[in-house]
Amino acid sequence: MQQSQASVIRRPKSAISTYSVAIFHLRNPFVTVWWSLAYPGFGHLRLGSTIKGVFFFVGELLINLHAKLNLAIIYSFTGNFAMAKQVLRLDLLLLYCGILTFAVWDSYRVALETNKFSVLADHENGPIDPMIMGSAGLNSLDKRNPWLAVAWSILIPGAGQLYCLALVEAFFMMIGGISIMYFSHFLPAVHYTFLGQFAQAKAVVDWQWLLNIPSFYCFSIYDAYVKAVELNKLFDQEQAQFMRNNYQSTTFKMPI
Repeated sequence: MQQSQASVIRRPKSAISTYSVAIFHLRNPFVTVWWSLAYPGFGHLRLGSTIKGVFFFVGELLINLHAKLNLAIIYSFTGNFAMAKQVLRLDLLLLYCGILTFAVWDSYRVALETNKFSVLADHENGPIDPMIMGSAGLNSLDKRNPWLAVAWSILIPGAGQLYCLALVEAFFMMIGGISIMYFSHFLPAVHYTFLGQFAQAKAVVDWQWLLNIPSFYCFSIYDAYVKAVELNKLFDQEQAQFMRNNYQSTTFKMPI
């Protein structure tokens, strides 16, 4: 028997797999733009466009590294403009500007479109799968503590995403975070700082890599928190939908 056209769900609210839970929910386009400005790719990761986000992030990281942009920023902040001009590669800087501009524009455009889809999905009230089992593992909707997601992200970038069922993004955030901390010599610098050896901490650190850490850490924390909040909303919506479809009387009149 063929399924009727009216029963086809065109825009589901969510999609669950053994690797992640994708959710249509409202996002502030200007917050997305801010994350794209902080680091190209973060805005797309916030929108659930993981492949796009990873592409922009890796591209920006490579261009930034070879253009010595972060190093030039450090020299500029310390008033050493001649050295900043000397280390900066202008040909790669112009390429960086192009990628940054496109990432900002595209993340804003996609945010507006996904907001429309989110509203339509809510009106369509399609079924929400509470769990899935497969050979790769088990994934299920349940309540998450947003502040616990924040705590794990502070300890290990990507652990908050792992806690919130986003396994692919968690893998990327962990590999990216570990790589940045390794090449920047961040942990040895922290060790020397705790010992009071500030000159040694300053000498060991690689500033070109170190300037990637603030935006990476902040995004990891923010993204994990929002993911936990939206998962909780989806869990409540699925529970309400199940109770309404299976236990609510057809003659029940909703209060106005």
